[in-house]
Amino acid sequence: MFWAPAQQVAQAALASGSLLPIATEPTVLTLNNHDSNYDLRNDLRCYLHVINDNLKHKISRTKTNGNPFLPYDQDMFVGLAGDHHVCLLNKFPVLAPHLLICSNTFIEQISPLQSLDFKAWLLGFDGEDGRENSEASEDILGFYNGGRTAGASQPHRHMQLIKTEIPLEPLIVSGNLPFKHKLYHYRQLNADTLTADYHQGMTELGLYHPEQCQPYNLLLTKRWMLLLPRATNNVNGIFANGMNYSGHFLIRNQQQIDWLSQNGPVPFLAQCSQGQQN
Repeated sequence: MFWAPAQQVAQAALASGSLLPIATEPTVLTLNNHDSNYDLRNDLRCYLHVINDNLKHKISRTKTNGNPFLPYDQDMFVGLAGDHHVCLLNKFPVLAPHLLICSNTFIEQISPLQSLDFKAWLLGFDGEDGRENSEASEDILGFYNGGRTAGASQPHRHMQLIKTEIPLEPLIVSGNLPFKHKLYHYRQLNADTLTADYHQGMTELGLYHPEQCQPYNLLLTKRWMLLLPRATNNVNGIFANGMNYSGHFLIRNQQQIDWLSQNGPVPFLAQCSQGQQN
């Protein structure tokens, strides 16, 4: 329900200079299955988004402005997401529009998600039950960064949404991810089911705590939910959040492109998740 108004808000914010995209058009990195030992029908590909100068504004704002969600920038407001959350644009998107579902009051990002969080989040999937409508012309990826080690830049509760291809989906659903994880498949999204599966998966992975969970990422589509632990927020200076596990990488320079091309994006993600591959 948010995508049409988000496009309008994004256009206005971009024109006024309030919206500051931080990446260039992506470079495609193809992963040959024969070389990478992943038994899939087609080669995997990832997208490498090179950072532009707007990242400096984001870093400066993070250091000086405190919590950007209380109060939030009115130019970023898209709509209310139920009684307890608000939908905002990400002021510094890699892909636009990039939506944030933020709690109205301060809740720690590292505290466990609740049913009301999933209900608000699912409004970005075209309604609480996840039904498609005419707005859903592209895939929708939701992701959550549980703590700074998992790539969270803010401690205030916020779930994220982008419309994008999910290039690593064949690997995710194949069962060949080389790190600990829990994957749940769905025909239709439902907040209560997601909450129950989330608590089960977090507990089985040893990540759940009623106050402060261990670092983790959560990826959510209309078809599946992926939970995975995090051991570090970067390897070789390449930082990773939940979006990376979908196959989109934010890269600073050509040296990082060369390193990731040589070492492989999936081994990189395994290191970020567990410190080393299984």
